[in-house]
Amino acid sequence: MLPNPLYRRGGTAVNDRGRRFDTGEGECYNGVNPLKESPMRRRVVLPLFLAAAASLGVQPSVARAQLPPPTVPEGFGVNIHFTDPQPGEMGRFREAGFRLARMDLFWSAVERTKGVYDFAAYDRLVDHLAKAGARPLFILDYGNALYDDNRAPHTDAGRAAFARFAGAAAARYRGRGVLWEIWNEPNLAQFWKPGPNPRDYAALALATAKAVRAADPKATILAPGSSGFPWEFFETVFRSGLLAHIDAVSVHPYRGQAPETAAADYARLRALIARHAPPARRDLPIVSSEWGYSTVVGGVSEERQAQYLVRQWLANLSAGVNVSIFYDWRDDGDDPKENEHRFGTVRRDFEPKPSFLAARKLIADLSRYTFRHRLLGKTDRDWRLLFQKGDRGDLALVTWTTDETAPEAARTPRIRNVRAADADFRDLRRLAAIRYAAGPRAEGTGRPARLSVVMTNPEAASARVGIAVGTREHRTLLAPGKRWEQAVQLPLGTLRDDRPPLPVRLTWDNKPLPPVAPLVVRRTDPLLVTATPRGPDLLVTVENPARTAFDGTLTLIRSGQKTERPLKIANGVERVEIRLPSPGGNAHHLRLADKQKNDVARTPSRRYLPFAGFPAQAGAAAGYGRLLYVENAARKPEPLEVIRTPAGSPAPTALAFPYDFGKGWYYAQAVPRKTAPIPRGAVSLVFWAHSDGSGDYLRARFRDRTGQTFQPDLGKLDWKGWRLVTVALTGAAGGSWGGANDGVPHPPLAWD
Repeated sequence: MLPNPLYRRGGTAVNDRGRRFDTGEGECYNGVNPLKESPMRRRVVLPLFLAAAASLGVQPSVARAQLPPPTVPEGFGVNIHFTDPQPGEMGRFREAGFRLARMDLFWSAVERTKGVYDFAAYDRLVDHLAKAGARPLFILDYGNALYDDNRAPHTDAGRAAFARFAGAAAARYRGRGVLWEIWNEPNLAQFWKPGPNPRDYAALALATAKAVRAADPKATILAPGSSGFPWEFFETVFRSGLLAHIDAVSVHPYRGQAPETAAADYARLRALIARHAPPARRDLPIVSSEWGYSTVVGGVSEERQAQYLVRQWLANLSAGVNVSIFYDWRDDGDDPKENEHRFGTVRRDFEPKPSFLAARKLIADLSRYTFRHRLLGKTDRDWRLLFQKGDRGDLALVTWTTDETAPEAARTPRIRNVRAADADFRDLRRLAAIRYAAGPRAEGTGRPARLSVVMTNPEAASARVGIAVGTREHRTLLAPGKRWEQAVQLPLGTLRDDRPPLPVRLTWDNKPLPPVAPLVVRRTDPLLVTATPRGPDLLVTVENPARTAFDGTLTLIRSGQKTERPLKIANGVERVEIRLPSPGGNAHHLRLADKQKNDVARTPSRRYLPFAGFPAQAGAAAGYGRLLYVENAARKPEPLEVIRTPAGSPAPTALAFPYDFGKGWYYAQAVPRKTAPIPRGAVSLVFWAHSDGSGDYLRARFRDRTGQTFQPDLGKLDWKGWRLVTVALTGAAGGSWGGANDGVPHPPLAWD
C-alpha cells in the first residue's frame, strides 16, 4: 500500500536507480515498482476501533587503520560513474579536495570469461585517484551472465564465483587504501533481482567478506550498503554472523528532510549492531556511503543542495559517522526535469554548482581540523561543533540552525576561527583537551554503556579536571602535558527505548566548561509496551525485539487502583488482556517490573479516545469514502469491506482494504467521506493491521489548520499477521508540504 509517492516537501521515494529526491507539490511517479514487477493481489485489514492516544499530563572505535578519523576532509567523498576521466575532470575533482570516490566495480565488466579477470580499467582509475589525493571505495556488485542467469548470486556456485572475483580484486589492490563495499542497496529489487532476499544477501556477503579478508588481511570491508534503514532486513542480515567479518556497517540515509534527522536512525542502528555483534565488535563503525539531494525541477534548489551537503558531512561527524559519500560528483544528464540528471556537484561540462563551491570551501577552511565536541545550544535545533587542528592547535567553531523559520544565512554553517584573544578561547581549548568518541551509545542488561575519556593538560600549570555523567563523577589532578585515560561507566537505564539523553558535565579547576550536547543511549534489548482498548478490556502488547527472556509483573494503574498480571516472555511478542476497573476512556498508565520489583518499562499517563470518521460496526462502510487508485486508472476501484475477524484477533471488527496493482507507480487511499477531526492534545493514533507480507508501504496523512499536509511513513508491510502500528502526530517524520511548510503540526488537526 502506498508504494513510494513523491512529494515536493519531505516526501521521498525510490526511482529506478534507487535514488531519492524531492519533487513538486502534489503526486509524481516514475520508473517501475521496485518491490513488485508483476500484478499481484493485495489485501490489508485494518480494525475499526482505532484509538487516539492523548497525553494528559561511542562513536564507534575505528576497527582498522584504513577507516578515516573524524578529520576534515579524510572521510569526505563523492560517488563517480567513470573509470577513465574526461579531459580536465580530475583537475576539477582535485580542486574540491575530496578524499574518497565511490565507484561500482562491476563483476560483469571484470570477468567476461569464466575465471579470467581484467582489471585494466580499474587500474587506471586507482592511479588517477591517487594523483588527486583520493582513495577508491569500490562496490563489489551486480550479476554476471556467466552465473545464476545474470541475477544476484543465489546458488552455492554463484556465490563462490562472486567471492573469487572479490578476492582477486582485493589481492590486486592490496595496500592501495581501497575500501570494499559488498553490493549496493540489496534491499531493493532493481539491485537485487528478482527481489530482495536478506538471507541470500547475507550468505553472499559472508562468503565475500571471507574471500576479501583471505586475500588482504588488512582490507576494510563495508556492508550492506542499504537503501535507507530497512530494520527487518538488518535483523536478518545481522543475525547471520556477518558483523563478525566486516569493519563497518554502510547505509544510504536518503530522505526528503534535512540531513540532521538521520541522527535518530544512526542511534537505532547503533543499538541493533550492538545487539547482534560479537562482544569485541559491538562498537562497529557506521558509514554513510551514499546520500544526496537532487536539484531536479521541483526538487531542492541548488543553494539548498549546497547547504545540505555541508550540513550532512558535519552532522555525520557529530553522530560518529566519519565517512560521508555525497551522491553525486557530476550531473548525469542535461534534462532539468529528470531526477537522476541533477544530483551532481558539477554540471556536465564540469562547471561548479553551488554544492561544489560549498564543499570546496568547507574542506579548505577546516582542512586537518578534527571534530571534538558538539556544544549544547539553546534548543535542539542549534548546532555548534568544536574543531581543533592537531592535538593542541587552532580552534574553530561551526554553527547553524535547523529552524526552517530562521533566515537562510542562519541555516548555512558558519565557521569562526577562535583566536587566543577571544573571551571563550581558553575554555574551548580546555574543552578540546577532554576527548571521547562522538555518537550514540548502546546499553543492555548486564552491559552498561561506557565512555572512554582521554584528557591532556595543554597549559603550563597543573589542573584538576573532572567529568560527570549522571551521578558518576571522576576527577584527577593533571600536571602540564600529562595524559589521563578513564573509562566512565554510564548509569544503566530501564528496558525502555526512549531514554532521555544523558547530560555530561566537564569541569576544569572546579569550574564548569562550556556545556556539551548530552549523550544519546539506546537499548539493545528494549521491551516495548503498548495498550489498546478492546471492549471492556485493555489489550496490552509487549514486544521483545532482542528475544531475551523476561520474567516479571505487568501492572495497570488507574485512578489509584492497581491490577497486576504475571508476565513471562521468551521471545517475540506477548499479549495480555487486562479488564479495566471501570468503563474505558479515563487516564491510566502501565508499569512493567522484573522479579526484583525494578521498573523496566513504563507508559506515560494516557487516555484512549475513539477515532472519529470510521464505522463502529459491520455493515457501516458508508462511513468511508473512496478507495482511490492513482496511475492505474484502467483498474476499477474495489469497495471497502467491513468484516468480522476470526476469534482471538486483536481487532474483532476490521476494514478489508483490497487492491490489485499492475506495473508502475501507484497508491491507494481510504478517504473518510466527512472531515475526521483529531482531538486536541492527541499525540498518536494506534491501530492493528493485518498484512500478507507484500512488502508494499503503509502510510497515513493528516492536515493542520494552515493546510499543511503530513505523511508519516509507517514502514513496509513485510510481516504476516497482526501488528500494532502507531502514527505519530507530533512532527513531520515522514514528510510535510503546503500550508505553513515548517514541519510543525498546528492544531486543530484532521485526517486526510
